[in-house]
Amino acid sequence: MSTDDELPVPASPGSIEEQAAALFLRHQHADCSPEECAELDSWLRVPAHRRAFRKVQQAWRSIEPHAASPALLVLREESLQRWGRRGALPSWFRPGAPAWRWAAAAAIILMIAALPGYLLRSREVSYHTTFGHRRIIQLPDHSQIALDQGTALRVRMTRDSRVVDLLDGQAQFLVAHDPHRPFLVQAGASTIAAVGTSFNVEYVDQRMKLDMVEGRVVVAIATTASSQPPDAQRATVDLSAGEELDVERGGGAQIVHNADVAAAIAWRQGRIIFKNTPLAEAIRRLNRYSRIQLRISDPSLSAERINGVFELGDALVFADAIQSTLGVQARRTSPDELVLSPAP
Repeated sequence: MSTDDELPVPASPGSIEEQAAALFLRHQHADCSPEECAELDSWLRVPAHRRAFRKVQQAWRSIEPHAASPALLVLREESLQRWGRRGALPSWFRPGAPAWRWAAAAAIILMIAALPGYLLRSREVSYHTTFGHRRIIQLPDHSQIALDQGTALRVRMTRDSRVVDLLDGQAQFLVAHDPHRPFLVQAGASTIAAVGTSFNVEYVDQRMKLDMVEGRVVVAIATTASSQPPDAQRATVDLSAGEELDVERGGGAQIVHNADVAAAIAWRQGRIIFKNTPLAEAIRRLNRYSRIQLRISDPSLSAERINGVFELGDALVFADAIQSTLGVQARRTSPDELVLSPAP
């Protein structure tokens, strides 16, 4: 029986996987000579070589659709430097072939032993929900994000971190524990860092509200006070389960230590809960879910307090309730607007 030492090995250094990548990419070229094709056939007689070659083929199919991505070009440069230090850059790996092809070639050789890590590293995915629709996202690390309606965010998974940009809307995060890869949520100028925890973030009109369901997070809040030195323009806040952080547009922050977290995540069950909530704030939240928009005609009503549980988007039921409890008058001014005024 033949052994590895008895078979011709390509003039490329390193592991079997790297040898497989070298042979695969040389065989890909149209000018592959009969001798080179015979070399590949001979090399593939060894079972370990065949397994490595199949892994290369799988990697090539996965990488080729991302050939023009910036991440892949970075990998190309890293691999070129690595092979250059060895002083054994193969002849097929020189400028002259299409740029995307030798970028992919370098990435294969660098990443062949860790293909799943490469796919996470190179990927940024955007998600959004429209009016009346919610969805749940399962991330590759087993974390989960529940998106409220009218929400937009971006997810970037790398070897070193997990980053979510919450662009607008509301989401609940259930973070898988991974102390080596922090989970970061960027909402405006605030950054939330978690390891394994669950929390709800609302980011609307450049205001951020964070409610802790369980676990602990650290939040970095940017300030706009010009009197502060540059190195003091970010405040750090620790939050634990049951606490809430409200950050205004200008960076002003307030912590609520005994927050009503159940009310904060009631949207997951299609409800909205008001407990001694100012009418103006209640209307702001309800309008997010309703095609019929409520409007206050008299500022004196804004501070009136409202209590109750309502279905998301049910503006008519809400208007009926406050007419009887607050003594206001609701007047339909158009098919999509109700104006609230003091009762005569």
